Amino acid sequence: MKINIYIRMFNVIGNRRVLLILSIFCFAIMHSQTPVEKCKISKSYYDGIYSVTTEDIKCLAKKSDQPNTLFFTFGSWCQPCIYHIPAFYAIEKYYKVDLYVLLVDKEDSHFAEEGRDMILDAFPNAKILVIKDLDRGGKSKKYKDFLAKITPSKFENIDDMSKFIVLNQTSEVQMVTTWKDSKDDPDWKDSKPMVRRIVLPLLSKKATQNKE
Repeated sequence: MKINIYIRMFNVIGNRRVLLILSIFCFAIMHSQTPVEKCKISKSYYDGIYSVTTEDIKCLAKKSDQPNTLFFTFGSWCQPCIYHIPAFYAIEKYYKVDLYVLLVDKEDSHFAEEGRDMILDAFPNAKILVIKDLDRGGKSKKYKDFLAKITPSKFENIDDMSKFIVLNQTSEVQMVTTWKDSKDDPDWKDSKPMVRRIVLPLLSKKATQNKE
């Protein structure tokens, strides 16, 4: 009789241990996944690029372990983008952010491949996205459609490039910059004054920076 009781106790304890191990395993997998994996975002035409919609952008921000997620619109043919992208990547040294470059070209365009190569050459760990192609229309139409959906009504919607798009973990769009935000700055090639003025105040500094 006692033996049966011990066996049942062993089985209960054993099952609990199995459940505990499985729970820990599932927790570890969940937290080892990147936001791209958590949001189940599909790969685009070229390797190393993921295809996104407006909702995917919001999901990436929501699933990030950082308080803010930033996106920078880029094209290999866009001269301001090339000048401004170093200021974009400089942010992550001092602030708690996830950064993504957002290409606007057609997914199978050689410009998308060229943009990817330019970015990775300068920033090897860059995470690169491209706006998902529409069933109809080209680069211009899909970019305008994307901006119309992502830009809150309190911001002016201008379909320029080299934009800083800032979201928080609730997927709220906190900022969508335009060329007008830096029109009075002394050098159009230098986006740092604009970034310091309207982007950085939205972000949380890393602990080492708070101590300084």
